[in-house]
Amino acid sequence: MWKNIIDKDLIVINPQVDSKSELFKGMVDHVYTHDYLINSKKFLNELKKREKIANTELMPGVALPHARSEVVEKLFLTIIILKDGIDYDNPDMGKVKIVFFFGCAENQNKEYLQLLAKSSRLLRDDQFREKLIACESKDEVYNLMLAYEDEEETEEVENNYLMILTLHHSEKTPEVLEAMVEVGITNSSIVESTSMARKMAYEMPIFAGLSYMAHGKSSNSSLFFAYIEKRKQAEKLMKVLKQYKIDLNEKGVGFIQVIRLEQVLGNFEEDIEF
Repeated sequence: MWKNIIDKDLIVINPQVDSKSELFKGMVDHVYTHDYLINSKKFLNELKKREKIANTELMPGVALPHARSEVVEKLFLTIIILKDGIDYDNPDMGKVKIVFFFGCAENQNKEYLQLLAKSSRLLRDDQFREKLIACESKDEVYNLMLAYEDEEETEEVENNYLMILTLHHSEKTPEVLEAMVEVGITNSSIVESTSMARKMAYEMPIFAGLSYMAHGKSSNSSLFFAYIEKRKQAEKLMKVLKQYKIDLNEKGVGFIQVIRLEQVLGNFEEDIEF
């Protein structure tokens, strides 16, 4: 993904800005001069409007400001490194040193969501953040991003599949949803459920001796039903989940089933606003 989205001209190290407002104005002007925007003033307003909904410093020292607008020519990512940091109007998180700034057109929701999810996961990696802040040039940043590039995928004929993910740790649902978005799945339905083993251990007196197996674990599971066009999406999801410490190869975590469908009727996608 990174080599297809990153433009070296949109990598900025230590811009001369002293505030969040200066940062936003400078980011928008820079992107506009490189022909990613039709109208910089309108996009800046959209960016500020989005920021009023919730501060985009989503983790200490890292901000992901973004906006969707008709004035965006094509999806872009700007990477800004501020070695000394700036105040981002979020005292609980401290100064921002890394900014991943996104913009997308109104018809690019799915691609944007994938990019945001992948960036969010990568920026949680302490080692990656340390390496990024240490970069002294655009080339260093670019090469670092490529070092975290996914393996090339072989082409696969698109078909209709139903993917069912059984998760025995319902508290991990947010991480699963973020991983799904990253691999391009945005149509999942979620059902709260109970596995056979947990039902027996918690509710059937005859099997009460099994309760030690479930000790300290939730009795609830979650089922995720999603339409996918490629089987490899399920395989990729399993790999991404492992990076969230959700290893489906471990006993009692969960598993994925992929079932070939004869026909799909209706539009399975929802329009996700952000």
